[in-house]
Amino acid sequence: MSHVTAFDDIVGELPSDWSLLVIYIALEDSLRLGEARVALARTNPRPLFGPGDHDFAITVARVQGRGSAVGVVRSALAMLDDLGIGARVWPGTATSVQRPAPAHRYGP
Repeated sequence: MSHVTAFDDIVGELPSDWSLLVIYIALEDSLRLGEARVALARTNPRPLFGPGDHDFAITVARVQGRGSAVGVVRSALAMLDDLGIGARVWPGTATSVQRPAPAHRYGP
């Protein structure tokens, strides 16, 4: 299964009001870590330092928020597919109905 297909399946299973999603990526070959970092750079991945079960964590924003857009993450994962970098992609936490803070009424 391609990374894009796995990501589309993850997003497709979310409720319609999701705001933020964290996905995890674990590479099959640690020697290709540098290539994966370059391919995923647009998504602002958080690398894992120390022992764990994933190499990167990416926050995805559906409409707005502090995360990468769905299309950007999809295209970065397509780059991993094109480069032949094997990895496992799975969902983390998802946040629903997160609204932006109201406009600041007083101040400069």
